[in-house]
Amino acid sequence: MTPFVLLYLVVSLAAMAILWLKGGHPERLGALFWLVSWMLQLPLNDVHFGDLRWGVALLDLAFFGAFLWLALRYERWWPLGVSACLLLVLGVHLSALLIPEVTPMGEASAQLGLGMLAVLLQAAGAFERWLAGEAPASASAVWSRRQRAT
Repeated sequence: MTPFVLLYLVVSLAAMAILWLKGGHPERLGALFWLVSWMLQLPLNDVHFGDLRWGVALLDLAFFGAFLWLALRYERWWPLGVSACLLLVLGVHLSALLIPEVTPMGEASAQLGLGMLAVLLQAAGAFERWLAGEAPASASAVWSRRQRAT
């Protein structure tokens, strides 16, 4: 495992913890999208059509659609940034298909870099929520249980 992949894993796990603990419902839904995408990418990574990993490309297209839906559904800035990063990831898939000089390692490093930027954008959205003093989704769930009990 390269240091860049290790950095991506550490940053992503830290960001998922921040999203789950300090994020609201949009941030938690985004974290769920990430986790599902990572779980589905492992078996789809070896499905190739020429130089295109079409299984991962279709998954990234669905992932882009999910974050675009999130951007249209909630009034947050970070889903648009994540959607932009995912649109660039789709461009990397297209480049790997159309440009023969793009190596698999070059494609993977571009996708890792854009993925890390997307995860950091989403974590920044949760951080912004925390700085604004908005309660995380976990605190509102505890509060609503206390309200119903009384």
